[in-house]
Amino acid sequence: MIRLVDVSKIYDGAGARVAALANVSLEVAQREFVALMGPSGCGKSTLLHLVAGVDLPTTGEIWVDGRALARLSDHALSQFRRDRVGIVYQFYNLLPTMSAWENVALPALLAGVPARVARERAEERLRLVGMLHRKDHWPHELSGGEMQRVAIGRALVNEPPVLLADEPTGNLDSKAGREVLELLARLNAERANRRTPL
Repeated sequence: MIRLVDVSKIYDGAGARVAALANVSLEVAQREFVALMGPSGCGKSTLLHLVAGVDLPTTGEIWVDGRALARLSDHALSQFRRDRVGIVYQFYNLLPTMSAWENVALPALLAGVPARVARERAEERLRLVGMLHRKDHWPHELSGGEMQRVAIGRALVNEPPVLLADEPTGNLDSKAGREVLELLARLNAERANRRTPL
């Protein structure tokens, strides 16, 4: 599902070159549940951004779901990010002027899904992550753990074959963090049992 071959990412700035990643090779199989661990600044977020097609490597090749990302046009890369990869951010990135269900429905609407179907999908994803009872609440009315669950629902709304989570427990207390990790593991196991990748 994910293959990196000798991937490096070099940033130039203030007269210095910084290697965020150096010659990384990695393979992740379909339905595999993987955690990248390391100290702050070691390149975890950079790697996830490259796999998501948000950024491109300086050298090396990245394949996701059978696609060589460097060979995609800007338009095809945008479609890839919208349809093939769900991203859960550390800081949730929920829009404050939208309710929970509207935040979850937004990627489906951007993909051209009719409004009624997008709402049905959003409510189903909120049910999946245990947040349907809070669907009409604004982000500021939710706890950190609840916002992260809504963010997971949003990442799943277009049924992507790949789900990436960038420090999904980083802003949560230990109990909420454990619940989010358990939720991600459960969702992966359920989709694996249904033969649907996550």
